[in-house]
Amino acid sequence: MIEEQLRETFERHETLAPPSAPLRAAIDRAVVRRRRNRLTRRLAGAAAALVAVASLPFALNTTAALPAIENTMLPGAAPPVDRPLTVAVLGVDDDGGRSYRADTVLVVHVPAGSHTAYLVSLPRDLLVEIPDRGRARLGETFYFGSQRKGQSPDLAAGAELTARTVTATTGMPIDATVTVRFSGLREVTDALGGVQICLDRPVPARRGDHIYPAGCQRLDGRSMLDLLRQRRLPHGVYDRDANGRAFVRGLLGSSVGDPVRLARVVKAAADGISVAGAGVTTPQLLRVATEIDAVTAVDIGSDFRGVTIDKVEYERLDPARSAPVFAAIRDNRLVDWVAANPKAVR
Repeated sequence: MIEEQLRETFERHETLAPPSAPLRAAIDRAVVRRRRNRLTRRLAGAAAALVAVASLPFALNTTAALPAIENTMLPGAAPPVDRPLTVAVLGVDDDGGRSYRADTVLVVHVPAGSHTAYLVSLPRDLLVEIPDRGRARLGETFYFGSQRKGQSPDLAAGAELTARTVTATTGMPIDATVTVRFSGLREVTDALGGVQICLDRPVPARRGDHIYPAGCQRLDGRSMLDLLRQRRLPHGVYDRDANGRAFVRGLLGSSVGDPVRLARVVKAAADGISVAGAGVTTPQLLRVATEIDAVTAVDIGSDFRGVTIDKVEYERLDPARSAPVFAAIRDNRLVDWVAANPKAVR
């Protein structure tokens, strides 16, 4: 009864309603203006971030040399990356600077035209064939590439060989690498006022009785480094890989898309991060970083598929679960693949 009366009332007064077209146009203009203002704020902050980078002794080690950063090469002026961008983030630890191995190998993929970064974690003990060398664990690839007899390790060469091995193993092209030394994580984390990390299960501290509880928590640099170096875990390397992945996801979530915080990371990372790549410029990388709105992890099915060869234990992937993800990244179809497989992301 009430519904009929309301309907009749609206029908009698319908001619008094203003035309909808002007209102819709005004809404559209407001949306465009809001997006433009947001982009302006981002690019202004990104410009400040890049100037900060230019004033630092920032180690731009090169596989195919990246150009030096200049104050005039602002991310806003950099040509947009109109193709997929895939970056390998390598977390490396050392034994006093004599040798380095990749404890964390994380592929960050940004599809063409997307503002979402998709993370794919590769186990450091993954069985791989190193180009021109042979069978090894993925994390060892960095060591083999960086070692120089009688000289200090060449981190750029280690990153380059790791990137080539990832491509040979998965088919995913790597446009650039970002090598993060664990020794620099403390400064980077503290520069952000701590980084939020979400743990699947509790992790005991390396020393003392403290336990990092399951769930999300913000840790300072000292605690984060302690957690990431913990090896005595229920599932060994699997848990350590998961902790490294959780940290990188938290770090990206705390810095990308926010030029001011990104500038803090760059300042703190002067001695702890090195960048290398080919086919994409540093301003373009920074521009993409400032435009990312979301960070999503993609599951490729790393589920304890170990194998022992010549008394050495390796990790394997389930090709039925991992191959479709690798192919989607290679062919720039990941957005469609994720839409069709929502349970594979988190």
